Amino acid sequence: MANNKPADLTDEQWNKYLEHKASWEKMLKERFENELKSNTPEPPWLKFPDYHPTDMFWRMGKGEDYLVDYFGLYFKYASKSDLNAYKLKYPEHKDWQGTYQSYEN
Repeated sequence: MANNKPADLTDEQWNKYLEHKASWEKMLKERFENELKSNTPEPPWLKFPDYHPTDMFWRMGKGEDYLVDYFGLYFKYASKSDLNAYKLKYPEHKDWQGTYQSYEN
């Protein structure tokens, strides 16, 4: 639904949606700049070492929140060089292979 207005929405509804989306992106970017850029989140296997990547912990509640609000947000906005340094500092755990790649896309 990139910038193609669905047929069942009015122009006013569509414009409100686009404004909300832009405001939300701005808030996320500011959060990255003000918090996560200088205080990088630990990878999930270090932050919560007692949970296997297939555990429901990562699908709801605290684990999901961490993946979305910290780890994923960092990967969304960090520069390529910062991501490369992060991956060198925190090599993927064997159980978490492919995690970095999935968050970079």
